[in-house]
Amino acid sequence: MLKKILKTLLIFSFGIIYSQDFEWGKVSQEEIDLKVVPFEPEADAVTLKEYGELKIDYVGYELEEHIRIKILSEKGYAIANKKWTYNNKNKFNKVIFQDAQTINFVDGKQINTPIEKKDILIYKKSNDIEELTIAFPSVKVGSIIEYKVKIIRPYNIYYSAWNFQNAIPTIFSKLKLKSASGTYNLIFPTPRLAKKYRNKNKEREWEISDIPSYNKYHHIYSISDNIERIIFQYTSAKNFSGTYYSENTWEGLKKLINSKKEKSIEDLDFKEFANKIPNGINKLETVKNCLKFLRDNYKWDESYATDTDRLKSNFLRIKKGNSADFNIFLQGILKEKKINSQLAVNSLRSNGKIVVGYPILSKLQTLVTIVSIDNLEKLMLDAAISKPEDVHYLSKNYFNHLVYGLDNIDNNFIEVSPNLSEYLSQQELEIKNNLLNIKIRDQYKGYFEFSEYNNQSAIKEPIITIRQGDKKELDEWKINYRDLTFEKPDEGFLTLENPFTENLKNLTVKKERDYPIELDFPYLKTIQLKIKIPEGYKTETNNFQEKLSSFNGKLQYVQEIENKNNESTITWSLLINKLIFDTSEIPEYNNFINDVSNTFSKIVVLKKK
Repeated sequence: MLKKILKTLLIFSFGIIYSQDFEWGKVSQEEIDLKVVPFEPEADAVTLKEYGELKIDYVGYELEEHIRIKILSEKGYAIANKKWTYNNKNKFNKVIFQDAQTINFVDGKQINTPIEKKDILIYKKSNDIEELTIAFPSVKVGSIIEYKVKIIRPYNIYYSAWNFQNAIPTIFSKLKLKSASGTYNLIFPTPRLAKKYRNKNKEREWEISDIPSYNKYHHIYSISDNIERIIFQYTSAKNFSGTYYSENTWEGLKKLINSKKEKSIEDLDFKEFANKIPNGINKLETVKNCLKFLRDNYKWDESYATDTDRLKSNFLRIKKGNSADFNIFLQGILKEKKINSQLAVNSLRSNGKIVVGYPILSKLQTLVTIVSIDNLEKLMLDAAISKPEDVHYLSKNYFNHLVYGLDNIDNNFIEVSPNLSEYLSQQELEIKNNLLNIKIRDQYKGYFEFSEYNNQSAIKEPIITIRQGDKKELDEWKINYRDLTFEKPDEGFLTLENPFTENLKNLTVKKERDYPIELDFPYLKTIQLKIKIPEGYKTETNNFQEKLSSFNGKLQYVQEIENKNNESTITWSLLINKLIFDTSEIPEYNNFINDVSNTFSKIVVLKKK
């Protein structure tokens, strides 16, 4: 069931607010005494205070920043070099240095070292792009650096001018809106700010304190989805009337994209191209043939888009286009092939997720194609890059929880997830000539890479030799053979440990986590170890059998042993078939991980009788 995540939207019109900044160079005793950040003790630097004044007009915005940072360790010295980039050929894209200084305290006396001209450097990054760098002087552990800059940007449709959360922790952050021309939606994409300022539509000042660095985030697809910040999005047509820039609802956006799509394919005969592509023995094979036709005849220009110009006069003529060109073209061909598909708007993991409550324009990144094939199976494809030999495993970057379908139905939000990847390792252990020999057959498909798992084994003794064997491919499976030789322990017994120890570490999150969990891809991993028990040896276990399940079977763990004909077969299996866990689901998730961890004490021992 799709859970709508509603965001706080505050709409405001032109207004002027006058406010007072914190005093330049006046440091409190608390700031002087601070040596460790209570809520992030390992931090190498901390923003003590930051204050911004924002002006918005029809051209873009101006932001005046006043920032005060304290260096807490030698590793924090890098923070004392501040950098900004801008386009030197655009008068509405500038960074204006105003003032900066380093503050130290010697024998209880405050010593201010102002920035000099030699400390300000400008580098040419390209023909248009320059970088302004300030190198603060006299920096040491305990120093406080302080600066003021004015940032002018030409972003007048949507932007996030102010982040309350940064690469280092922040004690206090405040933004004040000084003026705004026109009407904007104010979007808080994270719950802390949204909760604090809900129903405060007339508020023009926003502040929060004790904000950890965003480097603390893990098991998430994009930091931008979790950073405490404000997004401004213009709600009037401006110069973009009749385009999706002027739309502020998902339904209106869908109508505009579909209208432009229909215009782009006017006078285009898809049947002509469909006839050039052979039909396969089933829908899947036909889709693969269509993708091969695209790969062989057209080139992606490496740009993402949700709309296009006329396909016939542009894309088909120069045989090169953006992602929208490819996906619209593929859908037209599939329609002629009687294969059902729909286009959908997607935002890649690297770009941040789509917000259900409101179409944030920066998240409308690209089009994809959802194709219905045999046995009710659906595939998500990007016709610009999908490979015919690997249609089931589009890049993980495309699977960002939701896409927005463009068919004319009531609920267009579609949950998407990568297909299940599988890894099976069949291992045979034999003790011979005082050595432990294991023959291994690994087979895997999907997002698994053999290099990541070639050391997974229940045996932790030192490896003497590794012999790589044949490598094969069978349909979507990759198969690898190898032999390992270990030192035989002298104690007369061998402990077989759980091979999923590292897996579980990678799945573990803190109990007090207050933001969602996003895992990389679903998988089923199984390791089967068959032991030929030598004469004079036996296996010992203690309640080894275990079966665990959570989230209606989407998370499962099994370990079992079977003894037969002087052989023991041990199986460990881990299924992770759910990727997104909201904060209310984290306790159940942690319970499952803890239960699996507790089974690791149940070991198998091969020992002399």
